[in-house]
Amino acid sequence: MAQGLSLRRFLRNVYGYSFFNKLILLTPVYAVFMQENGLNDIQLALMFIILSAGTFLTQIPVTWITNKFGAKNAIILGQILKAAAFILWYFYPTFIGFAIGMFLWGVEWAFFNVAFEGLVYDELRARRHQRMYSRVLGIRYNVQAIGTALSAFGSLLMFAGYGWITVASLISLGLSIICILRMDLHSHNFGTTHIRKINFIKLFKTGVRICGKTPCILLMLLLSLFVANIPYLDDFLSPIGIDIGLPVEYVGLLQFFVLACAVLGQTFAYRFTKIRDWVLYLIICAGGISFVLFSVFYSLSGLLALGIAYVLFSGLNILLYSRFQDFLPSRYRSVILSLYSIGDNIIYIGTCFVIGLGGMLGSWRYSVMILGMILIGIGLWAILFIRDKCAISPALGTGAVKTTHPVGKA
Repeated sequence: MAQGLSLRRFLRNVYGYSFFNKLILLTPVYAVFMQENGLNDIQLALMFIILSAGTFLTQIPVTWITNKFGAKNAIILGQILKAAAFILWYFYPTFIGFAIGMFLWGVEWAFFNVAFEGLVYDELRARRHQRMYSRVLGIRYNVQAIGTALSAFGSLLMFAGYGWITVASLISLGLSIICILRMDLHSHNFGTTHIRKINFIKLFKTGVRICGKTPCILLMLLLSLFVANIPYLDDFLSPIGIDIGLPVEYVGLLQFFVLACAVLGQTFAYRFTKIRDWVLYLIICAGGISFVLFSVFYSLSGLLALGIAYVLFSGLNILLYSRFQDFLPSRYRSVILSLYSIGDNIIYIGTCFVIGLGGMLGSWRYSVMILGMILIGIGLWAILFIRDKCAISPALGTGAVKTTHPVGKA
């Protein structure tokens, strides 16, 4: 009984942190604020590159800090850096101020990817509830989606000024920190005690070697990264909406539409945790085909295909990431997650490059078509070459895997 109450309290704080971390009322207006303070379109685009650079360039120190001082302290430090970025923007609204703030926000993302993701999985595993990880992940993504959707109301507060919007965002960050502080962890010595006694560079190299010698870790890492980043059109939905004929005042509806489709996929993903691997790979192909169909019709009626793609890929993202986590040895989880975060940013930058290439051809529809064809190719590659090599063994249960190399040995 007490264990059940402790688990529910832990999950409430996980969801609370996820919600308040996304409830940032500055989100829909900070780009406008930057341009009002002198940034042109090219400089604004550069800000997003700096954001990604801040994430993957700091993976090694972020992982060291996480292993040295613990996941909770690392997450809190990340939130403080994000708060510092918002304060800096308001009091020093220049190109340099915005660039430093974006870099700090990128560092916070690095802490999130390494510390928070590892904390949730290891804590569930320490409580012997790792089987529910995919369900927790789906609920968490939905809670984050609600926070993101409510953040859109930040634009309605423009009459109050950026100062009040910044204060409201800082309050939300403060509440997220309270949720982290309220977490009662059972995994204090779960996978970190020995790490602190090891030279970190050697540890990082060991993580790379584990990925290289354990095919299923590498394959699930790559598939999860591809599915999470290549179909990610969120940052380009507004120009796409205008391109297909939506009036500029209604382009926000497109974002709400794809968000609802993503929530649908995330909500029911956990029901398919035992689905066969080849079916997952077929679904990747189906999602790619939906992208291509949307690019062919490229109209309001074609949004149905885009919505189907978002349902499929949001569910796939949870299932593949959950399987990826199942393969990771707890001792090296934070290190391998840092590698994941580096790959996440690299592939996202590559996706942006492909989207930009399509835009240079004259229409965003070509970007969507190219991405769809890439996704079909990835699905076919998985069907032909991965097949069932990384299948979860039903006899052993979720978290036990059939693999050529023992996961726990470096």
